[in-house]
Amino acid sequence: MKKLILAAMAAGALMAQTPAKKDPALAVVRETPGLKRVLLIGDSISMGYTPVVRERLRGRANVHRIGENGGPTSNGVAKVDAWLGTFEWDVIHFNFGLHDLKVMDDGKRQVELDQYEANLRKIAARLKETGAKVIFATTTPVPEGKVSPARRP
Repeated sequence: MKKLILAAMAAGALMAQTPAKKDPALAVVRETPGLKRVLLIGDSISMGYTPVVRERLRGRANVHRIGENGGPTSNGVAKVDAWLGTFEWDVIHFNFGLHDLKVMDDGKRQVELDQYEANLRKIAARLKETGAKVIFATTTPVPEGKVSPARRP
């Protein structure tokens, strides 16, 4: 299943985003009983590949995602329990990074590297507590050149 999710992410990362209010990534999933349950956690990059993952795993897994753009790891630490809910998950795939690297007006990153690492460890530990297979993806290269908001590798 990991290979299927990763292949679907690669294809989905190329998809253009639709406006958030119509974003298919945020659509409610109607579960097919008996299938594995997958949860995708992440930012807009993961929103881009969610529809492709759902399509590629149709008939094999019920693919859910959090109901929002997950933003930086600080948001993940604050909301991970709410995102997990009371459900049992077979696979949890998560992706954080570009929001944390965002350079703020004071010249510092939105989340500095030491705190990013600590936040990732907290999130990963909590996800592992669920008993699900946990997959972390580093799918997004840091944009080069002038981007807004600015990011530093």
